[in-house]
Amino acid sequence: MMIKKKQFGWVLIMALMTACSSTPKQAMQKEVSTIDLTEIEFSSTPQPLSDFVESIEYIKLSEEPLVTDAKKVNVAEDKNGNLYLDVPGGLLKYAPDGTFIKNLVKIGQGPGEIAMKLGTIFNMDRDFMLISAYGVDYPKINLNGEWLGRVKRTYVPERWVYSYWKDYEIYKHTVIGDEKDDEINRDGEYFFHVKDIRTDSTIYQMKNPYAHIKGKRGGPRLAKMGYPAYRGPLNESTYWFKPLFIDTVYCTTDWTDVRPLYVIKQHSSAADYEWNIKEDASVRNFSQNELLNTRRLGAVWALENGILYFYYREIKEGKLGFGFCPANGKGKYISLLFKNDIDEYCPPLDFSSIMDDCSLFYKNGYIYIPVNAFEFFEEGAKPPFPDLTEDSNPVIVKLKLKK
Repeated sequence: MMIKKKQFGWVLIMALMTACSSTPKQAMQKEVSTIDLTEIEFSSTPQPLSDFVESIEYIKLSEEPLVTDAKKVNVAEDKNGNLYLDVPGGLLKYAPDGTFIKNLVKIGQGPGEIAMKLGTIFNMDRDFMLISAYGVDYPKINLNGEWLGRVKRTYVPERWVYSYWKDYEIYKHTVIGDEKDDEINRDGEYFFHVKDIRTDSTIYQMKNPYAHIKGKRGGPRLAKMGYPAYRGPLNESTYWFKPLFIDTVYCTTDWTDVRPLYVIKQHSSAADYEWNIKEDASVRNFSQNELLNTRRLGAVWALENGILYFYYREIKEGKLGFGFCPANGKGKYISLLFKNDIDEYCPPLDFSSIMDDCSLFYKNGYIYIPVNAFEFFEEGAKPPFPDLTEDSNPVIVKLKLKK
């Protein structure tokens, strides 16, 4: 069955309303805002931070241990303001003023050590973290690095934990079908599942009404870092999420009131769900010209007053980048960076790595971004601390969002 592109979002909304019989009707009837990306154009001039940022704050980190590349760092903050830097091979804890405290993770084969670390899954609301690695259960530690046990991964199909929010764990089972010529839809029957960690029970499953749409395996696949859904806190009481290839952003306060928040409109020639599923199965399902010239939406981060987004306008011409679109407004331009038009210090910001893998950290109206020290010495920027040098550790930039 073929579904017209403009029907995709509303088909999913209706399926969601039908499937979630426990969802209060009044929650589903709240106004859904529109994000209009139908006329996006590329600009070589960076987009202004002031579109969505009110002010900027900075935290200087201790000079030791050395943190070599801010683009490989994920940041989190606990209830007491302590900072955590997820870095390759370690998990560094700092005091609120940036003073180094300790490395919470040791890589190795000895007692108390972790054999391999791909990343860290934070639950700052409940004071614990999981360490992610291939093929093993998740080591669970508290905010001091003390061992709390393991969280089962389970196998056949493999169960991956992607994130936590308060008492809720978001996970997904791997979709089987990676042999050549297999017809697959990596989203599967359900986009993801949600478990209440207090009762160890699954309380929500987001059904995929397009599971019948599949693509043929047969060659290279491009990594989709935000899989299975772009997601994060909208504010202190609300969580948002968007399955990668769906044109709707949803939100919830406790997974009993899931509702659409934003519907994203794109140009009629932009990639729809079917195109994305086929491209996800194998890039060989399309010609090079189609891959390089088809418009498509990439990473998304929802804010209370609109969205940050990455858009591929024309890859062949290098016309791709980030933009901000206000709720019920129209996105106009994308660029590779956001420029600082708020103070004299912050350099232009690249959101690519933190948005692609959903590692952008939000707390109390701020988003946190690690920025390499040398960038503050480039044209148009200025060191925010007198003792900062080009060889200093990255600076944590806190962007206070506009309401």
